[in-house]
Amino acid sequence: MRRNIIAEGKTKIVKTNPKDPATVLLYFKDDITAGDGAKHDVFEGKAVLDWAVSRDCFELLSRRGLNTHYIDSPEARVMLVKRLDRKLFLEVVTRRVATGSILKWGDCSEGERFDPVITQFHYKDDPLHDPMLDDRYVEFMIRDKDAWEYSCMRKMNTQVFLVLEAAFAQFGVQLVDIKLEYGIIDGELCVIDEISGGSLRLWPYRSAAPNLDLSNVLAELAPEQRLDKDTYRMGGTPDEVLSRFRAIAALTSRFKEAG
Repeated sequence: MRRNIIAEGKTKIVKTNPKDPATVLLYFKDDITAGDGAKHDVFEGKAVLDWAVSRDCFELLSRRGLNTHYIDSPEARVMLVKRLDRKLFLEVVTRRVATGSILKWGDCSEGERFDPVITQFHYKDDPLHDPMLDDRYVEFMIRDKDAWEYSCMRKMNTQVFLVLEAAFAQFGVQLVDIKLEYGIIDGELCVIDEISGGSLRLWPYRSAAPNLDLSNVLAELAPEQRLDKDTYRMGGTPDEVLSRFRAIAALTSRFKEAG
């Protein structure tokens, strides 16, 4: 397991692929973290759930024609992906419903619905707590520095969000927000890393026919039944966290049949 390691992060190990130098292997770990790594545990079984959800989401995005690094899943906990030419050290967050950190700085109330969705860029650095880039500066970079990556990431993050939002909606679950990472492969922007319970928020509908056109949809959704890593952030037990992650995997496993 420790051989041929290129890099190791909080939740995955990146290893060379002896069969093809143009690809690498991502091994999912049972580790779970929060608070920029300040909180850290190991929950046996988490790796296979994160892998399964990521596999299903990436395969859905590929069927929709969106560029990702994903190629295949040769075995449980392992994804075969394209080797990056360049990684973009940004986290790109798209939000439909206000919750989490935006409540502390965004002058909005929990449950406020964004239509269209909003997208923000965060510099990826745990010790600095992933500071957000000012929207005016991003626009300056696009306009004056020809930083095409920003405009492409903004557009692709929205596309990914809308595809996954529609997929989860088929099962009565609202995609609240999503955090994605990007890289450049053969000159093209690609979604990379993982898409799992740690990179998205999911709140079930409170009824079979919620009114999601309201300016605030908190009463229409059930955040107390959340299926994402907030369960861990808020002090949930290992069994509670894994139960929520299993529920996500059960939903994404049906993406193909649901269309």
